[in-house]
Amino acid sequence: MGKQLYLWSRILGALALIGMLTAPWLALVYASVERQMGLAQKIFYFHVPSAFAMYAAFFLVFVFSILYLVRSEKRWDIWASCAAEVGLLFCTLVLLTGPIWAKPVWGAWWVWDAQLTLTLVLWLIFVAYIMLKNYSEDPQQSARFRAVLGIIGFLDAPLIHYSTRLWRTQHPEVVRAEKIGLPPDMLFAFVFCCAVFLVLVAAILARRVSLELAREELESLKARFRVT
Repeated sequence: MGKQLYLWSRILGALALIGMLTAPWLALVYASVERQMGLAQKIFYFHVPSAFAMYAAFFLVFVFSILYLVRSEKRWDIWASCAAEVGLLFCTLVLLTGPIWAKPVWGAWWVWDAQLTLTLVLWLIFVAYIMLKNYSEDPQQSARFRAVLGIIGFLDAPLIHYSTRLWRTQHPEVVRAEKIGLPPDMLFAFVFCCAVFLVLVAAILARRVSLELAREELESLKARFRVT
């Protein structure tokens, strides 16, 4: 299993690398400049795909956490914890790229907008998740607590996504894809970037899980040699 995941991580990583080399050209050169926000809107092609990648990773945490609570199998805890690390990475990217877009558009790096605040809450939840994993003395109890925390944490994701509908927020109308369409060139660049980021999620997750499985196998071998 670990070797297959490692192989898949290399294949997906190669595809992600090609995509990441192409995405900046599509976003900065191929896609036209948005009339109202100008060049500042270009961060859209990395900010929003980062958010989708974050949602995908935390959804996997949600699924694997439920599987762990139901079946109590170590492998589901490994998948959930690795997906949490990947989701936290992209959540951090969301929080870093957001202010770059916000400063020229809103005139401030940060405002306590509903979507921003809920994203920060999500980031804090999964920082606590990682801390619980690294500093708990009881692995099984930690895994159960983290599974519950991962499920609860994911429930914040729909609130983030639909916060522009539920509350009055300062986020630009352009992110509301349901109401405002994009020109063909901008739409193509956006869809391409989203696909690349999702492939990147899969590549990082596959590599991370393969490494964790290898570590577990090494620990098992060490324990066996201690017994003999």
